Amino acid sequence: MSKVASAAAAMGVGEDQLAAQLSTIISVTRQAPETVGTALRTVYARITDIQAGIDEDGVTLGKYSGDMAKIGFNVLDVNGKLRDMGEVMEEIGNKWGTLTQEQQISLAQTMAGQRQYSNLIALFDNFDKYQSALNTAQNAGGKLQEQQDIYMDRLSTHVQQLTTATEHMWMGLVDTDGFKDVIDGLTTIVEKVDKLFRSIGGGKNLLQSLVPIVMSLTSKTVANGINTMIINSQLEKRQLRDQKSSQVLA
Repeated sequence: MSKVASAAAAMGVGEDQLAAQLSTIISVTRQAPETVGTALRTVYARITDIQAGIDEDGVTLGKYSGDMAKIGFNVLDVNGKLRDMGEVMEEIGNKWGTLTQEQQISLAQTMAGQRQYSNLIALFDNFDKYQSALNTAQNAGGKLQEQQDIYMDRLSTHVQQLTTATEHMWMGLVDTDGFKDVIDGLTTIVEKVDKLFRSIGGGKNLLQSLVPIVMSLTSKTVANGINTMIINSQLEKRQLRDQKSSQVLA
């Protein structure tokens, strides 16, 4: 679709028509989708060149429209303007079976050139598949959006139920007197801590005030711990000496 969509839109081929053309040719020829897209882009590009006056093979607008008219297809409208190619291709597809094999090949080569005409033959030889794909595309219009709307409606309903239940839960908690007392108490604590920070001058000043205190307390604790270790060591040595003396006397 990305290979041919812009060219198709410029030539008056609808999205559903283009999708049906692509799906039909791909299913019949088993070519890669991007290859078929490039082929159709070539077809529409040639027609654009013809509209300008001449194409790569030297076929002028007069010759192109003349060859089409001989077979029974008018490329130009009554005002001499190029018709929508989606409409023209459907007209050709519907009358394809009434043409001789020579007319079919000549028409396909005129429209697509020597290298790409086989793709048009695959499309027109299987025009029933094109029409089926086109009907599917047209009847499917809005189905995805409808399904998405249903899904979102169901999802939003469940989300709303969850939101309502959550609100009821929190309202039940907040309405509890005990819980309100807890909240009030925490609020008071936070307010006092905030006042303390502000009175000291912020977090930096608070750290500068607390660090010396912590270091002082820590140093005292460490010193006391070392003294305790020394005393315990001396006691253990004395106990060992007493035990040895008792054994010698025994």
